[in-house]
Amino acid sequence: MRQALAALMSVLFLVCFTASAADNENEKDKTTTQNKNVTIIQGQSTADGKSQMREQILEECIVSLPRVEDLEPEITSESQYLKEINGDPDKNEFVKYYSASLEINYMLYQKVLIVVTTNTVAGQEPVMKVMEKNIKQSKKFISNPSEGDIYAGRSHRRYYYSSAESASNDVKKRAQIWLKEQGAVICKK
Repeated sequence: MRQALAALMSVLFLVCFTASAADNENEKDKTTTQNKNVTIIQGQSTADGKSQMREQILEECIVSLPRVEDLEPEITSESQYLKEINGDPDKNEFVKYYSASLEINYMLYQKVLIVVTTNTVAGQEPVMKVMEKNIKQSKKFISNPSEGDIYAGRSHRRYYYSSAESASNDVKKRAQIWLKEQGAVICKK
C-alpha cells in the first residue's frame, strides 16, 4: 500500500512540475519579468554574498625622469687595514676607501580596469570601472667595488675605490644606463 501511495505521489509531483514548466514557457512570451522564490531541498551554492575585486592594468608609463646631470650621489668612506695592496707583499696599511649610492624617485602613471564581482543567487552583473592613478616609485643604485682602482690580497682579491670621485662616477654611470633604458616607457604628452 505504501509503495502504491509513493508511486501515486511521484506521478502527481511530475504532473504538477510539467504543468508549472508549461506555465513558465507561456510566461516567457510576455514582456514582464517576475522573480519567484524557490526552495531547494538539496543543493550546493557558492552564493555567499562575498565580493571579489580584480585589477587589470590597461596602460602604464613613467611620468618623468631626472637628468643624470641633476643627480647627486651619497658618498660614504671607511678605513680598513689592507694587506698586499695592489699585489705588493710589503704594502700593508690602513686605507681609506669610498662607496657611493644614488636613489632615483619618479612617478608611474597607471590606467587600470577594476572589476568587482559578487556571488549571489539572483546573479549580478560585475561592476567595472576604469581608474587612473600615479604611484611613487624609486630605484636605488650602489657603486660596484669590483670596478675599483685598488685591490688587496692575492688569491682572494677585494677591490676598492680610492677616491670619492671614482665611486661617484661609477654609480652615475649605472644610473645613466637605467635612465636610457626607461626612455621607451616615458608617457607621451
